[in-house]
Amino acid sequence: MDFFGIPVYILFPLGLFLAFYLYMTRNFGYWKNRGIPEVPPRFLVGSIGWNIKSNQGKQEQEWYNKYGKIFGIYEGSNPTLIIADPELIKTVFVKDFHYFSDPRSLRFGNPIFDRGLFVQSGERWKQLRSMMSPTFTSGKLRLMDKSLDECCQTFINNIIEESKKGKEVDINKFSSAYSIDVIARTAFGIKLDSRKDPNNPFVKAARKSVGPIPWRFVLAILFPAVARLVRLAVFDPYSLNFFKLVTNDVISKRKLLKKDETPRDFLQLLLEAIKNQDNKTEKFDLDDVVSQSVSFFIAGYFGPTFTISFCAHELAVNPDIQEKLINEVDETIKKLGELNYDSVSEMKYLEAFVQETLRKHSPAVRLERKVVEDHELGDTGIVIEKDTMIGVPIYALNHDPKYFPDPDKFDPERFLSDKSNILPFTNLPFGVGPRNCIGMRFALMEIKMVLAKTLQYIRFKPGINTKKEPDLLLGRGFNRPKDVYLKIELRK
Repeated sequence: MDFFGIPVYILFPLGLFLAFYLYMTRNFGYWKNRGIPEVPPRFLVGSIGWNIKSNQGKQEQEWYNKYGKIFGIYEGSNPTLIIADPELIKTVFVKDFHYFSDPRSLRFGNPIFDRGLFVQSGERWKQLRSMMSPTFTSGKLRLMDKSLDECCQTFINNIIEESKKGKEVDINKFSSAYSIDVIARTAFGIKLDSRKDPNNPFVKAARKSVGPIPWRFVLAILFPAVARLVRLAVFDPYSLNFFKLVTNDVISKRKLLKKDETPRDFLQLLLEAIKNQDNKTEKFDLDDVVSQSVSFFIAGYFGPTFTISFCAHELAVNPDIQEKLINEVDETIKKLGELNYDSVSEMKYLEAFVQETLRKHSPAVRLERKVVEDHELGDTGIVIEKDTMIGVPIYALNHDPKYFPDPDKFDPERFLSDKSNILPFTNLPFGVGPRNCIGMRFALMEIKMVLAKTLQYIRFKPGINTKKEPDLLLGRGFNRPKDVYLKIELRK
């Protein structure tokens, strides 16, 4: 068969391609037609362009500088509005939160990941968040002090041992192992030394699940309909199932323990929360505990790992700042006797140092919310249609000289004497509003404890392979340092 001499075997695929092309470009011009500046989209990849592995933070900073505080982009064919005005951020994330309460939809049918707190919406999110929040209070975090201290000591011993070989040390490898050890201990009740035992099944599964952002994640962003159709697992399915088996095994063993033998970790606190839930809420079961433990691992790995590496780099290239921090560590020990949750929490310069690291090198590059019904954005006159994504470019805001003068300069003093001058809703490393990071206190404790304890024993020094600024791994989702080579000097 043919049509005007053109065989059907040519016409049919051409017709399919044309239909697919029209479908993928159907929304192009959506923002322009509403009078909103937009980043020109391309077929299949939208505004991101064909360099999909480009650093997302740098790319959004370029858009921000070119298009201003409100502009539209396309993720595949899906319109997303980027806002960078502090008042609008307050409106979306706090004032009108009930209209912008949902996260990006990443539930595609995986029975473990789909139960996690971070992908929930509506009433189930409220109840699950309410049940889990007491797990991260100051009192509960103090219960994990000993476990965290042991992980810190493992980190210190390993880094000193490596430095004695006379070579520069890639801090990335040690911060990654430390984060895995901390979460294995506090979320799964498993004691590890990931650096010395890389072939441990837990370590191998952990590294596989938190490796470079997988193709699955890119597919989920650009083609969510396809991801739902094929029931895509955003993270490696093997790793998720492995963690499920591990968690179930730990839970079974804990049933045989006496009350005074039970570890006071994240997993145990969740089990007790499940046991003590009231009749007013939707019931949560052991599968929910497994899911929260797995989600806690995924969400709790990236931020601390990268932040510790960036912190070490800034200490090495800013020796005057490192000396101030060492002096504070020494004075704290002299005054309070030891470094624990309470004494580290009182260290003001350490707090400012970590906050400045998070500003300059924020691991997260964008905050996101999805509107649950048509709603006007503040007093802009812009009506956001239901299910439209709203994004906030964290990296771009943190490097705007209007909010942070000389933004590429590392200056902890911003968060000391000048802290009151920081405009609200311009520095958002852990998000803001009701859906801010539930594990923020834990992450900060994890970072500050290892820094303070490590500086008791060593100084970080620049070496031949140390760069002025760490190279960033290409990819979407996080600012990830490629490598951070430093020399280690033992303190006398």
